[in-house]
Amino acid sequence: MQFYRRSILRLLCALAVFAGIGQAGSGQEAAMGESINVRALGAKGDGKADDTPAFEEAIRRAAAGQGAVFVPKGSYRLSKPLALENIGMRGPDPGAWVADTDALPVLIPQQRDAPCIVMKAGASLKGVSIRYDWEREPEAGPPAVLVTGIGAYLSQLKLMYPWDGIMADGENNIGRLNIADVFIVAPRNIGVRVTGTWDVPTVTNVEVWNLGPVPRALEKGIGFDLGKNDLIRMTDCFVFAMNIGFLLRDEIPGCKIRGGTWGVLTGCSTDYCSIGIEVRGENTVSVGGGTYWNHHQSLIVDGERARVRVAGAELKSNGAPAVEVRRADHTVISGCSLLRPMEKFQFPAVHLTGGRVTLTGCHLQSTTEGIVIERRIASALAQGNTIETAAGKAIINRAAPPAKVQVSGNLEIVFQPPPPDPNPAPK
Repeated sequence: MQFYRRSILRLLCALAVFAGIGQAGSGQEAAMGESINVRALGAKGDGKADDTPAFEEAIRRAAAGQGAVFVPKGSYRLSKPLALENIGMRGPDPGAWVADTDALPVLIPQQRDAPCIVMKAGASLKGVSIRYDWEREPEAGPPAVLVTGIGAYLSQLKLMYPWDGIMADGENNIGRLNIADVFIVAPRNIGVRVTGTWDVPTVTNVEVWNLGPVPRALEKGIGFDLGKNDLIRMTDCFVFAMNIGFLLRDEIPGCKIRGGTWGVLTGCSTDYCSIGIEVRGENTVSVGGGTYWNHHQSLIVDGERARVRVAGAELKSNGAPAVEVRRADHTVISGCSLLRPMEKFQFPAVHLTGGRVTLTGCHLQSTTEGIVIERRIASALAQGNTIETAAGKAIINRAAPPAKVQVSGNLEIVFQPPPPDPNPAPK
């Protein structure tokens, strides 16, 4: 009997201890993970009511140290910009890639002269969608998200039909900016603008997808607009059907901050754009890998002090050279595929009109010329390349003194299109 009594006492003590630990743990988790639900403050989320007051109150409480703002699934109409500083706003975990499902709560901004969200220092935004319902096709508009302070973090977002998607204000240092896992649908002007980052910003897995639901010509739109940035790291970003995929320029209209970008593009790509990458002015960029398929140039370098390195990428263009270097401190292209395959256009795969260029270990294919070197070039080295041409010369050198040009060790092949299939599949 005493044995059973002792066993029962030990069990009761153990249960008491575990209960105490559980209570302490749950209290700590509540303190650490506490969130302020906008529904509890009166937000309807029905897509009809103005839910701005509930969001403003939730932000006020979060700023007072009561936790983060939580937005449950629903549709929330907003009549004013929401400013976040040293707090986070988040929706539920979407559980799927944000481009393919409507798993996120939706913010529907009504204002057309101010952003939906202003990201000040230390702000974070995660797991929400921002959708613009235009009465008619806009000719101007605000960004969905405006970044004005350092350390902003944006992730798991879906921005639908904005004039501009995510924009730096162009006036303040927004260093340590982090943008990850964002899908931007049909921006009318610019997908993402990053400038004024004095410290290593990161942009990862951001997709700018145009051409729907409003079809637009490719004369307009920039996927990623990059100004003054210190070691920006862009990985796995993609642009579809914009005028320019990635634009690097040291003067952006409307921005007070000026200067070039220093950074890397790794595994990024463009498709169905007019221009893939355009480098204007004093920029230092390294491009590693990726596929750039475009209607016109895949790479344009046009800056006296531009320094551009491209390795292991595919640059493919239809109605213009795949690579066009107009001015550059230096441009180095190695181990790339440079393709200009469409027969109805008369452009070389590579057109060098200025600057200093090194082209080594690449495969060039063109229906006309492979490389054309113009007289204003400063220097050009084309060595160890395979050059396939169908109806033109592999290399045309028009350079004049004092230009330095060296062409050696290239394998020249007359391109032969594959014979027609003797047994074509029925249409």
